[in-house]
Amino acid sequence: TSVLFGTGSFSEGLDLPGELLENLVITKIPFGVPTSPVEQAHSEYIEKKGGNPFMQITVPDASKKLIQSVGRLLRKERDSGRVTILDRRLVTKRYGQALIDSLPPFKRKIEY
Repeated sequence: TSVLFGTGSFSEGLDLPGELLENLVITKIPFGVPTSPVEQAHSEYIEKKGGNPFMQITVPDASKKLIQSVGRLLRKERDSGRVTILDRRLVTKRYGQALIDSLPPFKRKIEY
């Protein structure tokens, strides 16, 4: 049995098909930090228009990164395995369900 327990850079460019990876542990939701002037300006623009930068930028970006992370396990159609996400915010925050719903359709078991 193989397990990948990593963060950040492990979510991109790693190809471990089949039995090379059977268990994926994601330690936290991959939220980015808006540090560039362009990102900050975009957030300010959304706020000025009455929007919510967190829900309109941060959560969708985290969703894309989460899907990318899960893609490490499911490389080919016949691949299977277990994804464990340790971040409790998936079940305790209102945006958590949106993140779960964005994942590929597979059997889900949510444990508290």
